[in-house]
Amino acid sequence: MNVSKLVRMANQIAQNFDVGERDKAVAAIADHLTRYWTVEMKKGIVAHLNQGTTGLSELAEAAIVELSKNEAYAA
Repeated sequence: MNVSKLVRMANQIAQNFDVGERDKAVAAIADHLTRYWTVEMKKGIVAHLNQGTTGLSELAEAAIVELSKNEAYAA
């Protein structure tokens, strides 16, 4: 899958879960990505984050940092 599409999707998910409490939103976004994204999608977005310039919103980036703590998705 195209990285720009993953970034757009992650930002949309983050926007939907942005309920005002940062920690709860980050946890909810990370949970959503864990449950509904394929392993390839998760690896792709984590690799993109590790490359630097991301285009991710602050919440999406924080959730992907959490996701990256799982060794299965580390690039």
